[in-house]
Amino acid sequence: MDKRSANELVAVALTLLLCGCRGSSQSQSTPTAPSPPAPTAGTLVLRASPIDLTAIRWITPLGNLNPPDHALPTDHIYFYFANPNIGESPVARRTAFFAPGDGTVTEVFSGTLIPDVKVFVRVNSTMSYYIDHLVPDAPVTRGMTLTAGQKLGTTGSSFGVDLGVVNSNLTLGFVNPSRYAQGDSLHADAPLKYYEEPLRSALYDKVQRIGSERDGKIDFDVAGRLSGNWFVQGGTASLAFVYDTYDPAQVRISVTSGFIVSGVFAIAAGEPDPRNVSVADGRIRYTLSRSITGPNPSGGGPVARMLVQLIDDRRIRVETLSLSDPSEDFTTRAWVFER
Repeated sequence: MDKRSANELVAVALTLLLCGCRGSSQSQSTPTAPSPPAPTAGTLVLRASPIDLTAIRWITPLGNLNPPDHALPTDHIYFYFANPNIGESPVARRTAFFAPGDGTVTEVFSGTLIPDVKVFVRVNSTMSYYIDHLVPDAPVTRGMTLTAGQKLGTTGSSFGVDLGVVNSNLTLGFVNPSRYAQGDSLHADAPLKYYEEPLRSALYDKVQRIGSERDGKIDFDVAGRLSGNWFVQGGTASLAFVYDTYDPAQVRISVTSGFIVSGVFAIAAGEPDPRNVSVADGRIRYTLSRSITGPNPSGGGPVARMLVQLIDDRRIRVETLSLSDPSEDFTTRAWVFER
C-alpha cells in the first residue's frame, strides 16, 4: 500500500464510482446536426404517455433513491413496465416508446446500458423534457422535430423508463445551488402536472405515493439542519437524509458505497427526524435497517448503526458501525461531508 491514508483511498474510489453515473454531465453526446434555432416562449404541454397506459405497472414520483448512481433523490420520474421484485425481465417485456410532447431534440446521450439512449427535447425557451432508456427504431439526432405520440422505438434494458422536465423559471431550494449548476436538478419540475386531461388523472392514478401530493420532491435541504443532500469533502460522493417516495412521513438515509453498508435505510422509531437535528444536538445515533419502498415495503431488521454530527451549519461528520461495534464516539474512519 502507498503512503496515502485509508480515507484518501476510499475518497478516490467513491469519486471514480459515482463519476460513472449516466447523465448530461458524464455522457458523450452524439455528433450530429448544428443546434436548432431557439424556440419562442410558451407553455409545456405533454399529450402522450411514454409507454401505453396498459403497460405501466406503476409510476415512481420524484425523489427515488437507488445508490450508488442515485444516492441523491432523482430529478425525474419512472414509468415501470417490469417488476424487479418478482423477477420480471425488462427485455422480455419491452414495449413501444412514444414522444410525450412536441419539441426539438437538443441532445442525445448513450450510456452503459447500450443500446439505450437518453434524449433531451426543447419545447420552448424556458422548458424542456427528457426521456431515458429508449431503444430507437431509427437514429434520433439533434435538430429533429418530435410530435407528441410519435413512436420513437421501444423500452430498453431497465425495468422502467425515465421522464424529466427542466424548467428554467423554477429554482429548487438547495442550500448550495452551485453544487447543481452542471445538471438538471436545480431546475427540475414535476412532469405529470403538464399533461392534458384526462391523461393527467390517469397517470396520477398510477403513482405509488400516499397522500394527496403525488409529484414527489427532491430538495430536502434545510439550512442549519441535517435534512437534505451532503457531499464528501474534497470529492463527489454523496449522502442523503431525506424521505420515502411512497410514504413521505418516513425518514430514509441513502448511503453511498465506501461505508460498512451502502443502500437505502430506514431508521428506528423514536430516532430524531433529520429536519430537527442541528449543531446543538451534538452526536446523533441512527439504527439502519434496509428499506425497499412501495405499498409492500420490505428490507428486514437492523444491519448497522450510524453516528452523525453537525460540525457547523454546512458540515457533518459521519461514520457507520457494525451492530456489534460498541463505539459511541467517532473513530479515524469517520468522514466529513459538506453542502
